[in-house]
Amino acid sequence: MDSGQAQGNLPIGADAERKLYTTFLASSFRTLRFGVKEAHAKGMALQFNYLMDKGGFRLDPSGHFAVDFTKIKSAVRDLDHDLLTLEAEGNYAGAKKMLDELSVIRPEVQRALARLNELPTDIEPKFLTADQLAPAR
Repeated sequence: MDSGQAQGNLPIGADAERKLYTTFLASSFRTLRFGVKEAHAKGMALQFNYLMDKGGFRLDPSGHFAVDFTKIKSAVRDLDHDLLTLEAEGNYAGAKKMLDELSVIRPEVQRALARLNELPTDIEPKFLTADQLAPAR
C-alpha cells in the first residue's frame, strides 16, 4: 500500500488502508468472543493488546474501540518487528513471556464483548441448490 502501486487485485490508497485496519479491528472481536483457549484466539488477543498498548487501537470514553490512523502503521510495524525478532532468535522464553502477558482478554475488551452476547456467533448456511442436486440420504 505504501508503494502506491497496485499488487494484483489489492486496492491501494488511504481509503483501502482505513478499510483494512477497521475490518481487522472489528474481526478481532469475532475471534475474541470465543475466549483464549485455542492458539488462534491467543494470537488474536496478543495482536489486539499489542496494538492497544502501542496506541494503534484506542478505547473512547463511551466504551467503543477505534483505530488511531496516526499510530496504527507504526504499531503494526513494531508488532511485526518484535514477533519476527523472537522467531529469528529462537527466543522461546521471550515468546512465552509475550504470550503470557498479551494473550488475555482485558477487562475493557470483556465489557465490549458482553455487549455482543445477544448476537449469534456464527450462521448456519443452507445450500439449497446443493441439497437439490445431491439430497441427503
